[in-house]
Amino acid sequence: MKNKKNSKKQQLDAKQVESYLMENKNFFNAREQLISKFNLPHNKKGSISLIERQIEILREENKAQKDKLIEFIDTGAKNDKISKKILTLATSLISSKSQKNTFEICYNSFFNDFKIKYISFVIFKKLNFKKSDFVLQIDRQDKSLGLFQTFLKSKSPRCNLLTNQQYKLLFKESDKIRSSALIPLFVNSHYGFLAIGSDDEKRFNPDMSMDYLTLIGNIISLAIKRDHRI
Repeated sequence: MKNKKNSKKQQLDAKQVESYLMENKNFFNAREQLISKFNLPHNKKGSISLIERQIEILREENKAQKDKLIEFIDTGAKNDKISKKILTLATSLISSKSQKNTFEICYNSFFNDFKIKYISFVIFKKLNFKKSDFVLQIDRQDKSLGLFQTFLKSKSPRCNLLTNQQYKLLFKESDKIRSSALIPLFVNSHYGFLAIGSDDEKRFNPDMSMDYLTLIGNIISLAIKRDHRI
């Protein structure tokens, strides 16, 4: 019983000391000699003084803030590059002269500017040009599209791993893809969707922002509606 009482008393005393120091933050100003007498355990040095520990904490906080600033700068630079690429795509689509040309512009932009290796358009209505390696014409009621029902109903971009069946339908080199994104092509009605893939498993993931993918989808959808009356 005594041990329990002593333990409870020690915990209470520790809390009282902590509360006192928090309420009297200038306590050590007139007692600087005490600071050097307190030692804290340290993984590498065995023990260090309160002052050394405070310096370490300040260094760690400074490094964390510096790393965060570098991350913000890097993110801003990446976003700026992406914005310029999207602007180039939009500008090129304005000068598109045919339905086929629109898809070729998109393909070249993704492959050359965005460095995306695997690109596939799925269009629900008939095309006015011959079959293309990267444009699939599939009727909206086709049973194969049942694999994408959840995505099609959402009308929003999606980054995730697809099933083997989905990959085989969309890409010739389906076995090489480790991450992918689906982008709906939609204005007043569904025109289809764009599928892009990468052999880098981190290139497209569910946690990434969908803003740029949504913007790209909107730009392409408007180009299809304006020029090609699909």
